[in-house]
Amino acid sequence: MDSLEQNIAKRVEERTDRIVETLSDLVRFPSIVLSDPTKAGPGERDCQLYLQQRLEALGFTTDLWEPDGPALYEKYKGRPGANKGRTFVGRPNLGGVLRGNGSGRSIMLNGHIDVVPPSAAEHWKTEPFTPVLQDGKLYGRGSVDMKGGVTCMLMAIEVLKELGVPLSGDVVFTTVVDEEIGGMGSLAMVDRGFKADAGIMTEPTANRIAPLCHGVVWGRIVIDGIGGHAELTPRAWYEAGPVDAIQLCRQMLDGIDILNRRWMTDPRKMHPLMDMPNQIMVTQMQAGEHPASTAGRAEIVIDAQYLPSEKDEFGLGGHVKREIEEHIAFVCQADPYLRAHPARIEWILDADCAEVPAEHPFVQTMQGACAATGLSPVLAGFGPHSDIGLPSGLGETPTINFGPGDPTQAHQANEHLAVSDLVECTKAIAIAVARWCA
Repeated sequence: MDSLEQNIAKRVEERTDRIVETLSDLVRFPSIVLSDPTKAGPGERDCQLYLQQRLEALGFTTDLWEPDGPALYEKYKGRPGANKGRTFVGRPNLGGVLRGNGSGRSIMLNGHIDVVPPSAAEHWKTEPFTPVLQDGKLYGRGSVDMKGGVTCMLMAIEVLKELGVPLSGDVVFTTVVDEEIGGMGSLAMVDRGFKADAGIMTEPTANRIAPLCHGVVWGRIVIDGIGGHAELTPRAWYEAGPVDAIQLCRQMLDGIDILNRRWMTDPRKMHPLMDMPNQIMVTQMQAGEHPASTAGRAEIVIDAQYLPSEKDEFGLGGHVKREIEEHIAFVCQADPYLRAHPARIEWILDADCAEVPAEHPFVQTMQGACAATGLSPVLAGFGPHSDIGLPSGLGETPTINFGPGDPTQAHQANEHLAVSDLVECTKAIAIAVARWCA
């Protein structure tokens, strides 16, 4: 680490209180993404206005806008990030540009400010949107996913400005909404024209460089049974039932387990940077109409992963969808009722994935910055989905995931982030920007 980078690291440590204060400010905004994507979360706009003010104080030219969801959908229908029914009234995106002298490479720092609902209050030891600093950790909804990363982005640039570090390339700063329900905010950001020579999306990776993320498809498996009195001896299904949809669910869940076991040893479902092969996770179930009635209908919601090597011609998970559809059809063939009344799958969402090659110059720059700050330069996969596919693909901005915090804390009650992670991440981002944009 040269003297400039030593000064950067030292200044970041000196600004620890300011870093914690910034994350605390962000956590206080209840920028919840609502299940109804036509409605604004209570704190989304206010959070973006706060960040806009901070950016403008640093000399950024900013752009705060509410995307036109229906127009975006029509423009990109069938492509990554295009989700029907989204509106952005009261849910603005924010972009800013800090101009370099024009002779260097540019970088985009990107994050999302929407957070998932905090879940049941009794599961929390603190108020979800009241930041609490305890034992070197900051507690609050969004601290890990991903306002901690947004804090590091902002503070890295603030430190570089305080030190007067000259940058030849532009710094592009973008914070989006809608990430937690499909990524149309990132699509709107790319469509707006925000791009750079390389990018960092500060999703929580435990301060590891993750140039790869999964794609995901969400689907709803619908099983139609025949309702009837649960306490009577049932007739045969071909004599008008009843047929218990919950019992059929058990068969379908067994079938999903069989496919998961097959994927565990399928090389197409594995990547050397990923800890586990792709899997299908059952995330929601709904069945039954009355305590004394056999269920006439059941729904199983699944979340299935795919890799960049499995993308279809549209950059999405069409191949994996067909694979799951064919397997469900086979499961139905094993049961006489389902053979006559097969389950059907309704696809809810398809969120794309991306991979930046290990030999890309920015990946190597980031590895050098991590090594300089004592963080591991070893590359890792990011198991959950993130939006890096949209800037990397459509936006032509090769983007990696790199951010503070244990990703398993995301969406959990008592979500918390170690202050030391914040500080080390801020150092690495600041040094990476100084190296890349110099």
